[in-house]
Amino acid sequence: MPRLCTIFALLLSVACAATAAAQNGLDIGPGGGPARAPWYSPSGLCYQPLLYASPLETTYVTADIIAFRRDWQTPQVFATLDTPTNGVLSIGDLEIAYQPGLRVLAGRRLTEWFAVEGSFLGLLQWDETRTTLDSTLNSQGTFGNMFSPFTDFGDPAVVGLDYNDLASIRLKSQFNNAELNLRQRLVTQPSLMQASALYGFRYMNVRETFNYRTESQSPAAAGTGNAVDVNTRNSLWGLQAGGTLEFRIEPRFWLNFELKGILSYNDAGQQTEYTVGPLAGPGTTTSGGNDRGRMTLGGDVSATAIWKFTSRIVGRAGYQGIFIDGLALAADNFRRNLPFMSTSPSELTRNGHLAFHGPFAGVTVTW
Repeated sequence: MPRLCTIFALLLSVACAATAAAQNGLDIGPGGGPARAPWYSPSGLCYQPLLYASPLETTYVTADIIAFRRDWQTPQVFATLDTPTNGVLSIGDLEIAYQPGLRVLAGRRLTEWFAVEGSFLGLLQWDETRTTLDSTLNSQGTFGNMFSPFTDFGDPAVVGLDYNDLASIRLKSQFNNAELNLRQRLVTQPSLMQASALYGFRYMNVRETFNYRTESQSPAAAGTGNAVDVNTRNSLWGLQAGGTLEFRIEPRFWLNFELKGILSYNDAGQQTEYTVGPLAGPGTTTSGGNDRGRMTLGGDVSATAIWKFTSRIVGRAGYQGIFIDGLALAADNFRRNLPFMSTSPSELTRNGHLAFHGPFAGVTVTW
């Protein structure tokens, strides 16, 4: 794609230059450019080439308001009603909405070809809860006929785990990202386009909490409550490389497309607590945890429209997506094996994947 864009821009410039030369007697220099500069095609001959000129000066600071969604969670069921297959509570029932956050970037050109940039993206938090109630009469003579994942949803049903009249799940998730990059301007023919390569370091942090709750009136004397709390953390350190294509549409308007590939080491861990007992308490709690690292892959892609209001103020709006694999997600680390949960829930699952994506808008101040 970058090569096709470069060829297209080059052909456009050469065509305009040839037309201008033919009608105005301009000489064509090596590489298809004019023998003397500056040159512009006379109005009406063809599209007038606007040679690329960056909207940014030596130093630039960007602040964006972002609205990202947490997506791509593995679907999981946590309660069924009446039968093992009639799911009534799952991760898919959580309405994960777009949440506000902030991005700040500061950059400085070191030479005509290199610039250094540091950025922070984050303050993103999601907190979603879903509760399901059931008051139908069950085979135990109490109310509630929802089944638990601890018994493979009532296959067979167990008093104290199944026959629930309340089932609830809650997911809390946080995401933060920091980067330090060296940007290198690439050599391109005189055209509407500029290309740059980017290399640098990246840190990402994903922390999650998953809560599972059920209440049952069985056994009839005291009832039973079950509670599971899973906390996971992901600290990802690594390298990234990518590139940017920026097209000057007209003197004040640019389009920017950026792609980055990320290779990280994820220091992942989980901590789980399981509590069971009568509804009035007290309950018995077991806990366990595990830590283990692994290599992960990720990607970052964005498209931005840029408008230069003044010589120092540049407005921007666009859409960005960040994709990460090899994560320890809280819901994925919920254990459905009751004997395991009742002793030491210390197993770690770290093969989850997430996408954080959404629109952004902000301003760049440059001087």
